[in-house]
Amino acid sequence: MQGITSFDGLSSGLNTTQIVDTLIQLQRRNAVLLEQEQASKTNIVTSLNALQAKIVALNAEAAQLGRKGTWEAASIKLSDDKALSATAAGRVAAGSYDLKVLSLARNHQLASQGYSDQSLSSFGTGSITLGVGAASLKTIIIDTTNNSLVGIKKAINDAKAGVTASIINDGSSSRPYRLILTAEKTGLANSISVTSALSGGTNPNFNTASFDVPERLTKAVTSTSAITLASAASFTGSTNKTYTFTIAGAGLQTIGSDTITINWSDGTNSGSIVATQADTEVELVGAGSDGLKLSFGSGKLNSSDQFQVQTFAPVLQKASDAKISVGSTGGSGSPITVTSATNTFAEAIGGLSLTVKKETPTGEFINITTDVDIDGIKSKINNFIARYNDVVKFVDEQNTYNKKEKSSGVLFGDSTLQSVQTSIRNSLGNKVKGLTGKYTQLFSVGIRTGLDGKLSLKDSARLDEALRNNLDEVINLFADSGTSIGSGVEYVASTAQSKAGEEYDVNVTSAAAKGQYLSSGFADPSLTPITLTSSNNRIKLSVNGIDSNDIVLTANTYNSSTQLITELQQKIDADEKIGKLGMSVSWVDNGSGTGYIKLESSTFGSNSRVNTISSVSSSALANLALATGSSIGGQDVAGTINGELADGSGQILTGKEKNKTTAGLKVRVTLTSLQLIDGAEASITFSRGVGSRMGDLLGSISQSGGGLLDRKIKGYESQVTHLKERVIEIDKRLASRRQDLLKRFYDMEETLGQLNSEGTFLSGQINNLSTMFSRQR
Repeated sequence: MQGITSFDGLSSGLNTTQIVDTLIQLQRRNAVLLEQEQASKTNIVTSLNALQAKIVALNAEAAQLGRKGTWEAASIKLSDDKALSATAAGRVAAGSYDLKVLSLARNHQLASQGYSDQSLSSFGTGSITLGVGAASLKTIIIDTTNNSLVGIKKAINDAKAGVTASIINDGSSSRPYRLILTAEKTGLANSISVTSALSGGTNPNFNTASFDVPERLTKAVTSTSAITLASAASFTGSTNKTYTFTIAGAGLQTIGSDTITINWSDGTNSGSIVATQADTEVELVGAGSDGLKLSFGSGKLNSSDQFQVQTFAPVLQKASDAKISVGSTGGSGSPITVTSATNTFAEAIGGLSLTVKKETPTGEFINITTDVDIDGIKSKINNFIARYNDVVKFVDEQNTYNKKEKSSGVLFGDSTLQSVQTSIRNSLGNKVKGLTGKYTQLFSVGIRTGLDGKLSLKDSARLDEALRNNLDEVINLFADSGTSIGSGVEYVASTAQSKAGEEYDVNVTSAAAKGQYLSSGFADPSLTPITLTSSNNRIKLSVNGIDSNDIVLTANTYNSSTQLITELQQKIDADEKIGKLGMSVSWVDNGSGTGYIKLESSTFGSNSRVNTISSVSSSALANLALATGSSIGGQDVAGTINGELADGSGQILTGKEKNKTTAGLKVRVTLTSLQLIDGAEASITFSRGVGSRMGDLLGSISQSGGGLLDRKIKGYESQVTHLKERVIEIDKRLASRRQDLLKRFYDMEETLGQLNSEGTFLSGQINNLSTMFSRQR
């Protein structure tokens, strides 16, 4: 049945809709009160969200100040940033340095002789052996499936030998395609060695300089003399260049009967040769000739004919190290030259990483000025102050009551607001526990709280002085720090659960150890030399779960333990899989002319281990007594901090999560098992600086999901949802009530209508009877 909408005054003349709506409005008074409460709580949610956003912003700035890296940032100024760049991972000392870029590090690059076709299988079959520096040689098999220039290029690249192969077209008309080999790493130590052993076809030559065959540039129709390289021509130069030859004289000239002058130039040098007889070698003389000899066949040459001869020097680019000089000759200074295999210098200037880009012109210097980034630090402090004052301003506005207008902030009198305000002020103003000396509170670096509760940097000069002269103490004021009494134990980090300001004993029950592999004992090579050949010079290792490639030792007779250990270390360091893991190789002398090889991982802990892999061909394991050696696993440090058990991982001891005083406290133990004593090895004291302390507090207040404000907001949101549901329920009930009232008034109007109709009928009947009676009289 459809609801009744409107039937005002059908019989009664009453405005029934208005009467019903008035009755419903009177009955909806509770819903109106609930809506008002819902709006009030929604406003509270909005205000709490605004407060939370401001505290999150403050927390971000506090976290910045709580990180040591913020305070150790460097200011670096360069007089020429196009010649080099400089970065710092942390603090650098204030200073000014002059340097020159003497040379850049370059990749070794070789080229083969030219070929007329890059896809033709014109090469022989066999092998090409590549090496880069001290890395193990790679042997590449060339067969009938890949004995083209393209095939050899792909085979070299697939071998991953530290060399990239490519093909270039040099533009010459006869043999333009050359195979180019480029070392993947820069530096003098990364020179390429190539040995090509192909038979049954041509061999790519990366070692011998030579002349290319003469090429005609312009030729008259009547010119018939064939121009060739003399059989004795041998390129003695080292630079790729092009000789251009022009026939002098006038008109057509005959080899053998005419004296023909031919002018030449290599772009720098020039000269002339004379051809008087056919098929006779004619040698260039003078600067730039470099052993070039030509032969002219019988026939004719025409004046203005031109031809060229290109030289081929296989070394396109020599491997070179980067070199810089640090220091100035001014003031009787004597600069020092620093060398690097790459264009990056990690320790040429303390704390800086330099990357060179171009060489410095003669007579010029590049100046580098370093300092603590005081402007950057002060900017971050001012950001923190601004965000703190935003919170203070918001809280003050919420706590304001206007007597005249009888209005207040939405959160006026809210206990959570008062709690947040008090906690933040206390965290900011309290002395940092565990610190001693001059800098233990913010006012000591010129930061003050005014009468209005807001922060300001009142004394900028005091902060500047502290940053320049007492940076470590300023860092400790804002960030976490710790000190140790006792060598071999140092503070690393802590969490909000760690209790600061106390002195905690550290008792180490087990020292961390590295994984090792020890060979069996054998005679010192100085007494019994070890000979390795291509049939027994390979080993394969597993370090911390990572397997090496086949490590190929140089075929040689090793006459000392030093020679053998150096070879092992170099070849292991050059391996692309384990070379960067820092494994060390050493010889342990047993005395009496014997000893053993020790392979040791660079890492500590239970995951540290070294093993040999026996499945390697041409194995040297037996020759080096590694086949019957023993693997000793690494060990995690173990012990207690403040009498509470700690978890060990490598050299790091960490207080267990549920510890009362040391939860999350981390210390590094560098002691060996021989250095452990009964009782505590050291004591640790640590503090939580203002930035860290504020960060922990603000995080607990604003954390999404579990923070104080988030819980409060969710509580109010739940109430708002409940109120909304109650209003909906009331409105639903009143809507039904309204329909019921309208139904009743409708029924009343219908009844009144029927009564009115009957009354009208009766009135008519009575009038009729009255008329009839009147006539009868």
